[in-house]
Amino acid sequence: MKTFKQALTMGLTGAISVFTASNLGLPTWVLFTAWVSYYLFGTNIKTAFLTFTQQILGVLIAITIQYIGTNLTEYSASFGFAVAVLIVMIGVFYISKLKYLNNLPAYFLGMIIWFGANTEIEINNILLLGITLLSGYTFAWINVALSQQIELKQI
Repeated sequence: MKTFKQALTMGLTGAISVFTASNLGLPTWVLFTAWVSYYLFGTNIKTAFLTFTQQILGVLIAITIQYIGTNLTEYSASFGFAVAVLIVMIGVFYISKLKYLNNLPAYFLGMIIWFGANTEIEINNILLLGITLLSGYTFAWINVALSQQIELKQI
């Protein structure tokens, strides 16, 4: 019965998260990327916060690549984005050597989120992705917290 309750909790939490995202106009795939990240990188508040932070930095890194690449393309045709990636990724390598910002896959997931959204560099788009990521982490945390309560037979 405990396993069924946990499965039901996951199903309901997922359904509520999709319903919420759909009604708020949030990209569901970003929400589930955050949810997966919560499970992959540690199901606790500290690691979630660090991973979320690095994914937001990844979004900002992707925006930097997009901005520099677009401007360089005006001068160097098809090499603009490649040069932008080269320059920025060297910096990302060194950032990932910092004690608390060392999760390279989190940066790449943030970049994937930005480039996958295929959107213009506007504050509204950045906020939308940030809010969606935060929502995904929140729903994943809720699911884990409820599942732990079921495990402890408190629900």
